[in-house]
Amino acid sequence: MKKNSVRRVLAVVLAVALVFSVVALNGFSPRVKKITILTTSDFQSQIIPFKTKVYINGVKKKIMVGGSARVVGLVKSIKLKNGTDNTLFLTSGDDFLGPVFRAFGGVPTTFMWDQIADVWEPGNHEFDQGPEVLGKALDYATVPMICANLDVSKEPALAGKIKPDVIKVVDDVKIGIFGLITPNVNILSNIGKNIKVNPDLVSVANAEVKKLKSEGCDIIIALTHIGVDADKSLASKVNGIDVIVGGHSHTLIKKPIVVKTPNGDKTIIVQDGAKAAYLGELTLYIGKDIPTTGHENTSFIRSIFSGSKKTIDHYNWKLHLLDSSVPSDPFTQKLVDYFESKMPPPEKVGETLVDLDARKETVRTKEAAIGNLFTDAMNYAVGTTIAVTNGGGIRGDKIYPKGEITTATLTQMHPFGNSIVIVKLTGKQFKEILERGAAALRSKNDPRDPKTIDTGAFLQVSGIKEVIDVDKTPQQLDPTNSKIVVPGERVVSVTINGEPLDPNKVYTVAVNDYIAHGGDGYVTLGNLPDSAKNFTYIYLTDALYKYIKAHTPISPKVEGRITIKGELAGFGD
Repeated sequence: MKKNSVRRVLAVVLAVALVFSVVALNGFSPRVKKITILTTSDFQSQIIPFKTKVYINGVKKKIMVGGSARVVGLVKSIKLKNGTDNTLFLTSGDDFLGPVFRAFGGVPTTFMWDQIADVWEPGNHEFDQGPEVLGKALDYATVPMICANLDVSKEPALAGKIKPDVIKVVDDVKIGIFGLITPNVNILSNIGKNIKVNPDLVSVANAEVKKLKSEGCDIIIALTHIGVDADKSLASKVNGIDVIVGGHSHTLIKKPIVVKTPNGDKTIIVQDGAKAAYLGELTLYIGKDIPTTGHENTSFIRSIFSGSKKTIDHYNWKLHLLDSSVPSDPFTQKLVDYFESKMPPPEKVGETLVDLDARKETVRTKEAAIGNLFTDAMNYAVGTTIAVTNGGGIRGDKIYPKGEITTATLTQMHPFGNSIVIVKLTGKQFKEILERGAAALRSKNDPRDPKTIDTGAFLQVSGIKEVIDVDKTPQQLDPTNSKIVVPGERVVSVTINGEPLDPNKVYTVAVNDYIAHGGDGYVTLGNLPDSAKNFTYIYLTDALYKYIKAHTPISPKVEGRITIKGELAGFGD
């Protein structure tokens, strides 16, 4: 070996020895950089607190949560505690919705985000009133909006206002953040003709990771509005995404979901539900660095490690419940009070030429005109031809008189906030669902204990005709309501477009998300794989709003969609 080579080897050995001697002399323990990611998803213009059920110490309680003032107050408090320069606030979209959005075009939420947010990914609801309204709202914003699979370059209202990604430097860690929106945003909302959507999320994500890595990013975050199932699929197919901060599916992730990437690395997925009932806090501990030791050779030691890769060493996820214990930000509260005082009265949606009977004994026992309105509106909103919804979801227990229908009326008719899910069902499965609806009826000679019969499960329908014989055997579930033990024989006839239901044919059906998850004993729907469900996140009230607006004056009527044979027992629910 040549002398120069020997000298170089010895130099390296001495350098390494020097490092460890410095470490030993100074009691060195490697430092990790702490970065905090705060997040909300699907805020939905919920600027004031609202009531919801949450678990507190294992007990489910209904309390007031959320509201802009609490969100801003808590974010400011955490940023002050952890250090503003070490904390990023990310919002994953659907931050505009409902009466507040219709009244002010998203400005109240934009004012809030401009105080605390660092990056904003749009959701489908941001486009509900068209690109022009979103563009005007963004005129009030300095926070960057990002989305890599939207091309807005040819839309005058948004050109230059939505970029594919952004880079944030936090404590010398370069963080690349890119956005993704649900590929069917053009169906779910009103993006207009000038905006193009790239549905290939995997190719877009791969391109973004490559681009951000080439620009020296240490950590890659995907800020998405595609839903948790799509997030998991994306993570399993794309290398290089360290964290996915998600939205769209309203999923309250209590423990981070960790997905293995194709090359064996891991992607962390978090999401904090909807309407800012909770604020999510993800703490990342990034890479190991050599701290200042006071030794004269510190700079030399650092130079040895200057090329070391910064990675996530470990992490922590915490959900903050925004209840009354969270202090409100005074300035934001004044803004909320102002916008509340300027809210217009309930908006007129249209009018009905007929009374709409929403009494329980009507919507839970037979075809109802209001049930036909609900299901026709569902089909209209999502482009299906078959829709079913449980009668228990139609509320008011009264007759809505003919005349004006307002947004307040719609909220009375359906106060739950359920959204529409499109499912693929075989004729056999659809028959099971219809049998579940028929089992909600009580007959004179019913073999079941009346207390076990859930009348709210009765289905109102669109796009089909069915004949139910209540004297026949009803469908029955096991004691845990998780399995069908008696198939049921009450649905004696079903026709679709004049053709008998084919047990082997696949039908596309719109349902609400409550029964899609198995609510009211719809175990057939609850057991469907995710691949057979398309969660549109279009609310039933929004579907009614659009349908009535487009068809006013309306005059829904009973038209023979459901025929009931046999003798019903008295309605006692």
